[in-house]
Amino acid sequence: MDSSVVFNIVTTAIAVVAVVTSVVFSARQTRTAKHANHISVMIDLLAEFRSVEFHGHHDYVTLRLGAENDPAAGVRGLPDEARTSFYSVVYYYQSFANLAVFGLLDETLLVTVLRTRILSVWEAIRPFVARERELRGPGGGNYLSSFEELARLAAQLPPDHVRERIAEIRRRRERGLT
Repeated sequence: MDSSVVFNIVTTAIAVVAVVTSVVFSARQTRTAKHANHISVMIDLLAEFRSVEFHGHHDYVTLRLGAENDPAAGVRGLPDEARTSFYSVVYYYQSFANLAVFGLLDETLLVTVLRTRILSVWEAIRPFVARERELRGPGGGNYLSSFEELARLAAQLPPDHVRERIAEIRRRRERGLT
């Protein structure tokens, strides 16, 4: 084989390796940037979660809403205190759900972090949402459907998911994989 053929083969191989390496690093960088976006969105939305007022509304929705109010009038028929708590809490979770539906937030991350709370809120509001959908008539079936989907995903996630993830991370660290 003459030296020019060998040279061409070697340069072509180097070019292929360079392209493959660029593609791999580009994909990794894109994935890292996407995770960075998820983290900043989560931090921003969880700021509300630290407020005492939010927890007061959350407690009202999960503990008192159904006991003190009849779902027959739907959401709009709730008295002021109940409606204020409902909107504060439910639309907070609906914001997360919408971001997850449109791929701007990793739904597994979201559901892992807020699983128990998502489920307790959905259980408390479900009769009110069902009635509100009826009252809204055609097209009303979409009312809070993103939050409903988020609750469905949360229900499918095993209760021990967080502990399992922590154990998995520890195992990886012990093996030096992270």
